[in-house]
Amino acid sequence: MNESASVSALDVMGVIMMSTLFSLGGGNGQIALIQDYWVGPGLLEPALFAWAYAIGNFVPGPKVSFVTGIGYYMAGIPGAIAALAGIVIPTTIGASIASHWYLKFQRVINHMTLSATFVIAGMMTTAAYGLARPMEIARGEYIIVVVAAVAFAWKGLDAMYIIGGSGLLGAVIWMI
Repeated sequence: MNESASVSALDVMGVIMMSTLFSLGGGNGQIALIQDYWVGPGLLEPALFAWAYAIGNFVPGPKVSFVTGIGYYMAGIPGAIAALAGIVIPTTIGASIASHWYLKFQRVINHMTLSATFVIAGMMTTAAYGLARPMEIARGEYIIVVVAAVAFAWKGLDAMYIIGGSGLLGAVIWMI
């Protein structure tokens, strides 16, 4: 950390909380905001940022764990704790809201599941056809795929059975 820089743990928590709101699926939102708020103005050395990011990707756990190192570099142990709180608080609130609304709309979601199965099956069929188009596939193989898709949709089986069964069938055919 730059000795002339003074960043409080509360500042760390605020920036990390704000950056967490822009992060879906990992710490990518934090990277841009941390660089904008602290690296760009010279409050955090780029080497320390890179080091925290590298360690965060090296250690087990979520990719976003690098922000605790940034918090530590910015404000010591209180900064690391504040960065952790900045990740946990918005994530917990967001998960609670999503869970609440999922329970409210669970009946609607359950009704949509069957139609979503057909949409997903259609997308998978389109992708498979696009990959298989250059290959020579007999009409009988197309019939097998359609029969399997209808059977799975009719019985309401999990898509993992389709994927696993397809992989197993492909391996058996390859061995023959």
